[in-house]
Amino acid sequence: MLVIDASAFASWAFPDEGSDRVSQALIRVMTQEESASSAAIFPLEALHAAGRALARGRFTPAVHQHVLRLLSRLPVALAPMRVSPLEFWSWSQDLGLTPYDASYLKLAVDLKAPLVTMDAALRRACTQLDHPLITDLS
Repeated sequence: MLVIDASAFASWAFPDEGSDRVSQALIRVMTQEESASSAAIFPLEALHAAGRALARGRFTPAVHQHVLRLLSRLPVALAPMRVSPLEFWSWSQDLGLTPYDASYLKLAVDLKAPLVTMDAALRRACTQLDHPLITDLS
């Protein structure tokens, strides 16, 4: 079991990005060699990133459609939030994360699953908590 965040999806699906370990993890999820879960906000964050890439001219409309197809086919179970907003805010502030990013890490901690991310703040928080992660960030 892996927990995937939107930055991991973007590094795998966006043609002008790329990373080895993260891409390999997402390929294992896509081929169903590995199961994955994510915070309920995952598809919305991924859609937002793809839409911004299209608006900025990083993508052609055809590439944008390809990324949306990848997102719709990625077999990721979306987990509901099980933490109160106040608890969540405290937790995110203690770790120096946005509440969005904290939702991915909280899920990974709860599931005792590695977090797949290309987000530097999440990498630091995983290190701080001694929680396993898959990243290509140094």
